[in-house]
Amino acid sequence: MNLIKVSVIIPVYNAGDFLHDCVNSLLNQTLQSAEYIFVNDGSTDHSVEILKEYKNKDERIVIINQTNKGISEARNLGISIAKGEYIGFLDNDDFVKSDMFECLYETAKKDNLDIVVSKTILGRDKKYIINDSVFEENIFYGQNFIQSNIIPNLLKTEDLFAVWNKIYKKSFIDVNHIHFPRNRNIEEDNMFNIQAFSKAQKVVFIDYAGYYYREVITSKSRLTIENDYFAKALEKLYFDYKKEYNLSISYSELERLKAIRFVQRVFYLLYKCSVDKISFRIKYDYIKKMVFHPITYKLAQKYHDEVIERKGIFGKIVLRIIRSKSKSLLFCFILIIKIIYHPVISEKLRKLNNLTHNK
Repeated sequence: MNLIKVSVIIPVYNAGDFLHDCVNSLLNQTLQSAEYIFVNDGSTDHSVEILKEYKNKDERIVIINQTNKGISEARNLGISIAKGEYIGFLDNDDFVKSDMFECLYETAKKDNLDIVVSKTILGRDKKYIINDSVFEENIFYGQNFIQSNIIPNLLKTEDLFAVWNKIYKKSFIDVNHIHFPRNRNIEEDNMFNIQAFSKAQKVVFIDYAGYYYREVITSKSRLTIENDYFAKALEKLYFDYKKEYNLSISYSELERLKAIRFVQRVFYLLYKCSVDKISFRIKYDYIKKMVFHPITYKLAQKYHDEVIERKGIFGKIVLRIIRSKSKSLLFCFILIIKIIYHPVISEKLRKLNNLTHNK
C-alpha cells in the first residue's frame, strides 16, 4: 500500500444528512494519499448506513464502531490506528475545501513541521466569514515563542482552541503521548492543543482558509443550557493546567489568564442563551445564575480592565451589569436581544461592536 500522508479522524454521532457534505468534501480532496477514519460513537440514526455506502465506493474510508463514549474517546481511538504521517480532524457536520489537506500537508512536509495552523471559515448568521490568523503567518515559531505567546493565548482566549483547522505530525503526537482528555465533551480540543503546543518545536500559521465550521442549531454539542456550559467554564477555571501539563507559567499568571477567559466566556454564553429558542424564563434564570455568580463578580472586579480590553459595547454593558448586580438591567438587556435578534441585525451589531472596541 502507498504511503498515507494524512489520516483524517471524524467522530460520528447521529450526524444525519449533514454527513453527506462531510464525506463528499473528503472524497474530493486533491491529496489522494489519505485515509478517512470515521469513528461511530454509538449512533442511533442512519449515520452508519450512510458511511457504509460511501465505503463501498472508496477504500480510503475506514469505519470503526464503539459504544457511546464521547468525542474525546472517539478521537483517541482514531489516533491509535492512524497510519498517516500527519493527522487532521473533521467534525461530522462540517466540511472542507478540496485542497485543504494537500495545502496543509505540503506546508508541513516541506519544513518538517510539528503543527500547521490554517484559518477557519465560520458559518455565522447564514453566511461564512473567514477567521483571521492569531499570529503572523509563514514564520517558524519555536518553544520560546510558544511558551511566551501561544500557551498564554490558549489559556486566555478561544482563538486557537480547535483541532480541526490544523494538522499534527503523527510521530510527534505518539512520542509525546498527546491525547484528548477522557470523560470530557467540551474544551477537549483546547486541552489537546495545550499538550501539543507545549511540546512542539516547529509551528507555522499559514495564509489559507479551507475548513467550513457550520453552526448547527440542533447539534447536541452546541446546546448551551442542556450541556450546562457555565458549569464547564467553572470546571475549566479551577483546572490546574500547570500541574497537569507541566507548564512553565507561574500560578499568578495562570490565574489571571483563566480569569479573563472565564468572564469573557460569560459574555458569550449570555448572548448565546439570549438568542436560543427556549422559554424566556428558562434562559433568564440560567443567565442570572452565570452573571451574578460570586466567582463571576469577583473576577470581573479584579481583572476589570483586562476583561474589557478590545471588547465593544456589548461587553461593556455586560460587565456593567455584572459589577452593578442589577437584575432589572439584565432582564431588560436579555429582552432587547431576544426582540431585535435577526441575522442581518446581528451582523450589524457585530460591526458596531468592532468599531467601539477600541474606544
